[in-house]
Amino acid sequence: MSIHSGRFAAVTGAGSGNGKAIAETLLEEGAGVALLDINLGSLTEITEKYPRAIAIEANVADEGSTRSAAEQIRKAFGRLDLLVNNAGIVKGATFEELSREEWDQVFAVNSTGPFLMSQAVTGLLRDGVAARGEGATSAIVNITSVEAHIVISSSGHPQIHYNASKGALLQLTRALAVECAGSKIRVNAVAPGFIETPFTRGVLGSPEVVDWLLERTPMGRVGQPEDVANAVSFLGGEKASWVTGATLFVDGGWTVY
Repeated sequence: MSIHSGRFAAVTGAGSGNGKAIAETLLEEGAGVALLDINLGSLTEITEKYPRAIAIEANVADEGSTRSAAEQIRKAFGRLDLLVNNAGIVKGATFEELSREEWDQVFAVNSTGPFLMSQAVTGLLRDGVAARGEGATSAIVNITSVEAHIVISSSGHPQIHYNASKGALLQLTRALAVECAGSKIRVNAVAPGFIETPFTRGVLGSPEVVDWLLERTPMGRVGQPEDVANAVSFLGGEKASWVTGATLFVDGGWTVY
């Protein structure tokens, strides 16, 4: 498929899990993709496979790093049509055990990172609109979580900092959708449920937890990174040109059960 042919995208946290699947899906669909990750070596497999992929070492929590990444994207592509804010972290800790340092680290990556990255490439996204002419839009897709909406405590993995940071990202998505609409930049969120990635491997390693998850999931399976990638592809393309400020749940029905 070539639904993103001639378009340019940037994906943060592209070295593994959802980010890797998103990047590879966009590349398979014809886009040129800037792969951003704090671990540059994690991007080698993708860049060796896809000539239209470029690798950029980036720490989304650092303003200088996001500005540098934006400049590298400008030099490589000249513009941007889609930004996917996927990079995220979590560290399990109870409310009473959680340190201020851990709180700040999670917010720096999960909430401040998408703000800094979006701000750094807004001009490039406007250039994408201009390059494609009348009726065109550019897009930002933020990877939030079902835990921006509900609290899943039954897994025995308390993480109030993660819930709060993803809730902040959800509201950032909505606010940016309003502010960026005049520039024809759409801003939406994808809220994954339990997806089988290195990020969730610890939780999904327990058969009891998996059984509990499947009982709670109407579709009866654990999600895969490709499920998230397909949702991002839709929201990032022109078939979603009238969609902004929305959240697309990719959770097998978890949040409606």
